[in-house]
Amino acid sequence: MTPSLTYFLAAVFGILSCLLMLWRPGPRWWIGVRLPWTFADREIWDTSWVIAGLFCLVMAVAVLFSAIAFYIALTLFFIVSMVYPIYLYRRKYGTLQFWKDVGWVDYHPVVRCIHCGHIQKLPGDTHLPVTICEACGQVCRSQTIQGQFREGGPSLPRP
Repeated sequence: MTPSLTYFLAAVFGILSCLLMLWRPGPRWWIGVRLPWTFADREIWDTSWVIAGLFCLVMAVAVLFSAIAFYIALTLFFIVSMVYPIYLYRRKYGTLQFWKDVGWVDYHPVVRCIHCGHIQKLPGDTHLPVTICEACGQVCRSQTIQGQFREGGPSLPRP
């Protein structure tokens, strides 16, 4: 690569990384890691933005050192930005399923009960800690305690 192209790419990816680190819009159809799983959960959308910003910063630095390091970082950027949000969704909800309501970005999560395996729709990602399984009557998936993911939850008495 020529030095002018190298500096231009470093500047573009540096500015893009600052934008991704500082600006946190909600799910948009035109910009971001646009996967159904990131549209369904705002926390996963924000995490994918942080990861994308870090990789853009790595690409900005890597292009200054060598073209091969830049291409390796670019490949890892695409692989990680597609796989990591899917992994987070699977870990949080226990399934890769989602459901789409009317609208162009109106995706909602689906949760799998860890007790009986029943799958049910959620109206939004904030309802996960209080969702009671329609089949067995226990708390469906998980509770977040001090920022850490914990499998299961306290069992509630059946009505």
